[in-house]
Amino acid sequence: MGKKRFFDDRLKYLSFIQNTSEKKSISSKIYPHIASLSQNKSYLRILDAGTGDGTITSNIIKSFHRYHPYTSLLISGKEISYEDLKNTLEKMPDRFVEHPNMLLTMTNVKFSELGYVESSSKIKNKKVKEFDLILKSDNSFDFNTQITGTKLGNFIKKNWGIEIDKNDRTSYSNPCIIRIYREDNIRHLQQFFENEYKNNNYDLIVASQAYRAASSVKVKVNNVIGPLMKVLNKSGKLLITHSCGGDSIQKILKIAFKEKEAFPNTAKDIIDYLKNNPIVENNKFNFGSPKSYTFNFRKAPDQTVTELFGHNTDAKWANILYVGQIPEKDIQALEKNKRAYNRVKKAIDNEKLIQFKNEIFSITKIR
Repeated sequence: MGKKRFFDDRLKYLSFIQNTSEKKSISSKIYPHIASLSQNKSYLRILDAGTGDGTITSNIIKSFHRYHPYTSLLISGKEISYEDLKNTLEKMPDRFVEHPNMLLTMTNVKFSELGYVESSSKIKNKKVKEFDLILKSDNSFDFNTQITGTKLGNFIKKNWGIEIDKNDRTSYSNPCIIRIYREDNIRHLQQFFENEYKNNNYDLIVASQAYRAASSVKVKVNNVIGPLMKVLNKSGKLLITHSCGGDSIQKILKIAFKEKEAFPNTAKDIIDYLKNNPIVENNKFNFGSPKSYTFNFRKAPDQTVTELFGHNTDAKWANILYVGQIPEKDIQALEKNKRAYNRVKKAIDNEKLIQFKNEIFSITKIR
């Protein structure tokens, strides 16, 4: 697959989501925005711009049913990772039982391509690979059998690959789109199957950890935020949340990597940049005030050493490295220096509370 990139390290990712409450914390911040979506529409479109393991996507659907039980839900998920696509899909059978009037669309294309993947046969001279799964029956057991079945599994194995170019940038092997819906709800969803989606963008977009914290504001806006702003409906909202460190995290990272600044810019910096560099001419956006929230490392029971994540100190260190997005070569260099590495581990053990800090802010399209 080419060079190993930091975010391709599944072990660190799994350690982070297992040992912290970030997914729960992010979901709780999203629920009020789901509740405030229009009650006067027959359908609503939501995009999870990076599903990860599917926890947040699943929670979005749960809360949508709580507040909009009779509204058609057109929910899309962007995810380039083969493993995370499978994890996301495995969380969906129950959701199709609770909210049958739902069309789930999964794609692996870039942020800038989300606006036309559903109506294009080719993207950058590559044929868009499509798979429609029509769920038969009415229970989660049968839905799970079909979603995890051979036909969809073979499509994913064959087409949902990753390429890494000479500049170490990750992209898809083939642009793909998967649609899943219940057969007994075709009458509600038929109008959306051949829809070109012109002027029919998203009512809510959730972008959770969609870019590297260390990237410049310009890169974050050009590669992620700007393209997502362009696919908002009028009154549509883009909800962005990202890591900004936290006192204990930044303290330990500074001990380990004195010359690095893992979190060089804030949500306010992004908003200021957007105000001075408008994304789309003739469009107007309202920027919500950034808010911060915290979540903690969850200590394993005493005497417990998990086979996957090791001692608490090791797990804390892996989580700090993950949220700080430290390159593997820098980690290896530090860990070869036993004196420096022991100093870092001692600093971790001396911290009574390892607390992570995120920011969240919204961008709403006014016209």
